[in-house]
Amino acid sequence: MTSTTLDPILIRAISSERSECGEGPIWNPQINVVSWVDIAGKKWHQAGLNSSNKGDTKTFLVPTTIGAIVERNNGEYFAAVKEGFGSISSIGEYQVEVDFLPPDERMNDAKADAAGRWWAGSTALDFTLGQGRLHVLETNKRIRTVETGLALPNGLGWSPDNTSFYLIDSMQQIMWRYDFDLYAGEISNKEILVQFPNDGSVPDGMCVADDGSLLVAIWDGSRIEVFSPDGVTKETISLPVKRPTSCTFAGSDGSTLIVTSAAAELDIEREPLSGLTLAIDGLGYTGPASTVYRD
Repeated sequence: MTSTTLDPILIRAISSERSECGEGPIWNPQINVVSWVDIAGKKWHQAGLNSSNKGDTKTFLVPTTIGAIVERNNGEYFAAVKEGFGSISSIGEYQVEVDFLPPDERMNDAKADAAGRWWAGSTALDFTLGQGRLHVLETNKRIRTVETGLALPNGLGWSPDNTSFYLIDSMQQIMWRYDFDLYAGEISNKEILVQFPNDGSVPDGMCVADDGSLLVAIWDGSRIEVFSPDGVTKETISLPVKRPTSCTFAGSDGSTLIVTSAAAELDIEREPLSGLTLAIDGLGYTGPASTVYRD
């Protein structure tokens, strides 16, 4: 696979599978596998962290738009999809589990909290302001809607001590911070943490490092922006893809950053890594393994 060295940072692709809109990477440390979805392609992929050949990637088709996946405590998966939530077996068999979204909406990004609940944002297909919502799928599969009035709820995450919750609304160019009650699964005291500039780029998915730093993929910005927990810009990580979409940490010491990207509408000859899933080493940040949904 093609790799790019930005001394001392090494960027490589872990698969040659190119996504129209890759999203939602998760990492399983037990089997050293990265999973991610292709929203527009209606599929999801799995590859070893150190893979490079197309034959090392497993691809599973889904008969609906898929925004994110999460591993379950039984080794299978749940998917945030067009209809709401679906279950996926360990061999990729899919069925709708919770059908509750209207036909003009779909699920987007989603992540599990430390207690095993799954938090997922839904959006109107045309990103109408006010129609986006944030839902929680409890461990008993009961659904709670905890936030309304959004446009495109996207990147989300928690502080290392689980006292803060972060949520990006891409269309409003905002990252919010909330107080978080891990025991109750409740958010409160919403405040704007980062107001992104209207420069043609869009904040997308994100992850939180062990030191509390917030790493945000910037769509149409060819970069990851890193913020301190109080919303101050720490640094910019340049990427060889125009449309990075999300990120997560991986590796035995949690120091590898996985970044998904999108290829739709881009010139692949000019940007050969676009749409690929990248592994970045040498950034100096570490982060936790992806959490699972405990049903």
